[in-house]
Amino acid sequence: MGILMSKNEILRRLNALRIKPSGLKQRKYEVSVKYFSGEEQVLSKRIDYEVTTNLNLEYNKGILEINKENIFYDQHQPDHISEILANSISKSIYPLQTHINEKGLSTNEILNHEEIKTRWTEEKLKISDKYDSESLHNFFLAVDNKLENKPEVEKSLQNDWFWNLFFHPRFIDYGEARKTETALFLSVIPYQPPIRFPGIQTINKIPTDYHSFVIEFESSEKTADPYFIPKKRTDKTSCFMSLKVVFDLDLYYHFPMHIRAYFEVYSKDRQGNKVFIKKINYTQYQQETEKYKGMELDKNSPFITGGLVVSEPNPWGFYKNKYENDW
Repeated sequence: MGILMSKNEILRRLNALRIKPSGLKQRKYEVSVKYFSGEEQVLSKRIDYEVTTNLNLEYNKGILEINKENIFYDQHQPDHISEILANSISKSIYPLQTHINEKGLSTNEILNHEEIKTRWTEEKLKISDKYDSESLHNFFLAVDNKLENKPEVEKSLQNDWFWNLFFHPRFIDYGEARKTETALFLSVIPYQPPIRFPGIQTINKIPTDYHSFVIEFESSEKTADPYFIPKKRTDKTSCFMSLKVVFDLDLYYHFPMHIRAYFEVYSKDRQGNKVFIKKINYTQYQQETEKYKGMELDKNSPFITGGLVVSEPNPWGFYKNKYENDW
């Protein structure tokens, strides 16, 4: 048998997890957001894009650069004017720099605001070469005012699913049961502040076979926001919404690999079965994960035993040589 640890030691290590920045390289993610209406299995809308992240330490402070690019709407490049304008704003905001600490939390402060304003000026010129109208000029003025106001831009980032999920607190105290009550804030209503979803968050002690450990959040059922309730529906209190999120973090740097989020709005039939009103599925997968093959776990990792623990000693101080994994 290799390294052995008691249950209490594994729990201590799980509750003390932090990002390990040494050797952490740039990461690229493929992100897809899929929208479904009612019981339909056919997509009503889909947005795909790529995100790259790069973490650097400057004067012992973490600076994370995030870039979002190659946005596709319903599997095509932006071609409608609304899509083109939305894409131009995204090209202006990103790459974006913000602080991040060892727990993976952001200050939400934008560190390169002046660069954003410069890029927006360039994007406006590109659009103006092709389009011209009074409504477009009004749009430019509105965005000018928005991007000029740094706190407003920082506030708008909270309306982004990537931002909500990437910086959700994961390194928290899970207690002796590896689970705890917490809340996840997610902007499920377009251009509106995130909604609070209270629920249970669990950290798995057994690593996956693809070099990650898993943290799961599952919300409690709550009354659906009026935004999602069909206007023709008379009973507004019989609609509900719930959220489930699965976070994969790599075993070596404890940094996000994959994130999957499943948001549901539904009513219930007489048997208590869900009748869906709306579903949104978010998937974020790290690319080029084959580099983890052959890497070795740090001896201080809580996952080095694969979740297997040796039983606690008896009153005489001797172990019973019993190994447990179902805790």
